Order: sequence, then C-alpha cells, then structure tokens
Amino acid sequence: MSVDQVAEIAPAIREALAGGADLCATFVVTGQSQAWVQFVDGVVNAAYPATAEPAAVLAELGSATLQNWEPGKYLTAALTLGDARAIAKWIDHYFEMVLGAETEYALDVSLESI
Repeated sequence: MSVDQVAEIAPAIREALAGGADLCATFVVTGQSQAWVQFVDGVVNAAYPATAEPAAVLAELGSATLQNWEPGKYLTAALTLGDARAIAKWIDHYFEMVLGAETEYALDVSLESI
C-alpha cells in the first residue's frame, strides 16, 4: 500500500460519499486506461482483467460483496466500509493486487455527476 496514493484517493472518496448516488469518483492509473476503478455511493465498479471468478480476490481484499462481474472486463462490488480513508486503502490495494499497479503509481482522478 502506498500512503501517497491513499492520500490522493481519499479526498475524492469523501466528496463522492457526500454526493451519494449522484456523484461518481473515477481513478485511472496514468497512462494505463485499462486500470480503472469507479466509486459511487458505497459501490465499486472496477476493471477486472482476470477470467477467474473474483470471489477469492474479494475475500482477500475483504469488506466487499460481489454484485456483478464479466470475465476479463469488470466487477461491481458493494463495500461495507463507510470511512473515506478505509475505502481509499481498499481501492489502492485493488490497484496493486488486481490491476498490477506499481507501488508508486500515478493516478488521474475525476468526479462527475451522474
């Protein structure tokens, strides 16, 4: 886990939590458009390049319940975390563990109304 990335992710998560279902935070590893995670109202939608069912991945990450997934494309999971910093740590771990981001990866962060 990288403290810098968590510090970069957390403010956008705070804003998204305040915006509820009307605000989406999107995080993309700079220069790697296939490495992305979105967060809306307690739910993560993320790139999922693997073809294996993601139950083991989510069990290792913890605090998430699979809602939907398509092999090699994406997964959607509800998080049981309510604190912005805890969610940011979860997302950072996902980037490193599932999407193969280097420890000191750079992020493009955006917020948009939905």
